[in-house]
Amino acid sequence: MTDPDPRFGELSEAERSLVEAAGSGAWTDVRADADRQVRAGLLAELLTGGRGWPRAVKLRGARILGVLDLEAAELACPLLLADCHFDEPIVLSEATAPSVRLPGCHVPALMAAQLRTTGNLELNQGFTAERIHLTGADIGGTVDLSDAALPGLVADGLTVAQDLNCRNLTAQGETRLPGARVGGALTFDGATLTNPGGRALTADGFTVEQSMFCRDGFTVHGETHLRGAAINGTLDLDGAHLDAPGADAFAAARLTIGHDAFCRDLSVNGQVRLPGARIGGRLDLTRAHLTNPGGPALTADRLAVDDGVLAEGLTSEGEIRLPGAHIGGTLVLAGARLTNPGGRALNGDGLTIDQDLHASGFRAEGEVQLVRARIGGALNLDDAVLTHPDGQALSADALTVEQSAYCRRSSAEGEVRLIGAGIGGVADFSGARLANPGRCALYAVRLTVDGDLMCRRGFTAEGGLQLSGARVGGHIDLTDAVLTRPRHQALDLTAATAQALVLLLRQAPKGLINLTGTQVGAYEDDPRTWPATLLLRGFTYDTVAGEADLRARLRWTSRHRGGYTPQIYDQLAAAYRRTGHEEAARKVAIAKQWHRRKVLSPPGKLVDWLLYLTVGYGYRTWLAALWLAALLSLGTQLFDSDQMTRAGTTAPHFNALGYTLDVLLPLGDLGQQKAWQANGAALYWTWAFIASGWILSTAVVAGLTGLLKRN
Repeated sequence: MTDPDPRFGELSEAERSLVEAAGSGAWTDVRADADRQVRAGLLAELLTGGRGWPRAVKLRGARILGVLDLEAAELACPLLLADCHFDEPIVLSEATAPSVRLPGCHVPALMAAQLRTTGNLELNQGFTAERIHLTGADIGGTVDLSDAALPGLVADGLTVAQDLNCRNLTAQGETRLPGARVGGALTFDGATLTNPGGRALTADGFTVEQSMFCRDGFTVHGETHLRGAAINGTLDLDGAHLDAPGADAFAAARLTIGHDAFCRDLSVNGQVRLPGARIGGRLDLTRAHLTNPGGPALTADRLAVDDGVLAEGLTSEGEIRLPGAHIGGTLVLAGARLTNPGGRALNGDGLTIDQDLHASGFRAEGEVQLVRARIGGALNLDDAVLTHPDGQALSADALTVEQSAYCRRSSAEGEVRLIGAGIGGVADFSGARLANPGRCALYAVRLTVDGDLMCRRGFTAEGGLQLSGARVGGHIDLTDAVLTRPRHQALDLTAATAQALVLLLRQAPKGLINLTGTQVGAYEDDPRTWPATLLLRGFTYDTVAGEADLRARLRWTSRHRGGYTPQIYDQLAAAYRRTGHEEAARKVAIAKQWHRRKVLSPPGKLVDWLLYLTVGYGYRTWLAALWLAALLSLGTQLFDSDQMTRAGTTAPHFNALGYTLDVLLPLGDLGQQKAWQANGAALYWTWAFIASGWILSTAVVAGLTGLLKRN
């Protein structure tokens, strides 16, 4: 190298060594020297080629005096200053350099807006600065801020061709990267960004071509903003800690992630915002803990995840919002615990899940809302516990489940709503416990289940089961169920349809059962668990099974509340007739007419009695023959010639049997009644027998023509 500019005067030993080493690019290490001072102006002259063309400027352990002003300069060689202390700022604004490396240096300020390098910018290994500006800088290699301590970072519009390494970075203030572009990976592993009450990391609209890593205890005190950002690889927040109480701890509306988002064991105090975000792989929130009491813990309206969402063991305080979101795989909430007392624990209105919703062992304190949600596979809420007293524990009106819904051994405190929901397989509530005392425990009007609806094996409902208008392709099975809603409807199946209805309850329900207009193929129950009151008007079934004999089954019909209803008896008789029990069917038909007396006037009741006694309401016309025989026998004993007067000289000989037949039969003439005139008591007996004959004849004709049966 040539001698430097004379204006620098006599060079110090450290400066002389630096000038000599610059030509070869060798290190100048002055850490052990008594005089470690190097003037910034000399550095600038060497770097810009003022005295020849250096290969590199490499200096370690020096104290740099003055401002290193390289604004708009074109550096002739790489700059590498290690463990140096600057008294005044470094200015690299609009400068061009092969590379800039300042490991371990302390700088009052680094002003490098629109800096251009073809190589790396390294501010690492304990680098500290009181201010740092990289706005609009264009770094052709890597930016390395690992182990640096900064008051924050202003790097709006920064472009990095390769990686941005912020491993173990400590920043006390806002780190700004809005509009930045990183051609490789962005790493914040082990970093700590601190700006309580404000933004700790602002990277709205920035782009990372590869992955972003924020692991190994990455900690943020303050808000993190990634609105409209694009990460073309993976976002990894495993084990990270984000702390912004009452604010947006992670605000990433419209964030795009090309592959997976890992948030396992993530801890967040504040709101996580992902509305309109898109994740090309899966979102993994396994064992994450989200806290924002009184507000949304996660806001992910219209979130799109191409693969699944894994949230096993997730805990949250505050609402989890997924309205309008789309999950291309499975949503796993097994063992998750969501808490938002008095509000919504999970809001999944309009949520679409292409595969399963797996939430076995899931716990929610607050409402779980799945209104108009669609699940392309199965819904599994086995052993789940949903708690929202005096409200809706599960609100899933118009929910669609393409396969089966399993809620075995689940527990719900509050109403479970499934109005207009559709389940493509079975709906299994076996062993479940639903509690909403005095109200509906399950409100599922117009529910559609293609398979069986099973409420068996100790299923307990403290509150009503409202299933009016339900359509079940298989069985409605309440074997061993316990239903409790005193003085109200414990089970309402008005206008419901099913292949079979099984009411083999564990005990008699506390409350009435409404089967008005219910249509099933088969019906089975147990007389020991019949309710005190039934509503049976319009209840139709093809067959009836169970331990009830005919007499008991007739007692079952008498429990109907609502007055005399012929259809109830017609339906039971038809069911017996279908299975070949004609005699039982006739007895039911007779019972129908017997109970009809309750709605008749006194004269009508008298006629009804006569019809019952004479022809069994048309189902026992042979009774008329018995009555006829009895009357004939009686007449033969009552009538004799001593009480008769011959009507003419040609009258035939008196015959008591013939006379009795003549007065009993309205049609036909044996000549006895015309030939003999009764006197005294015989006259009155004659009138009585004539009346009896008309009654018997009328009853027989009615029975034979089916008139009574149709009434």
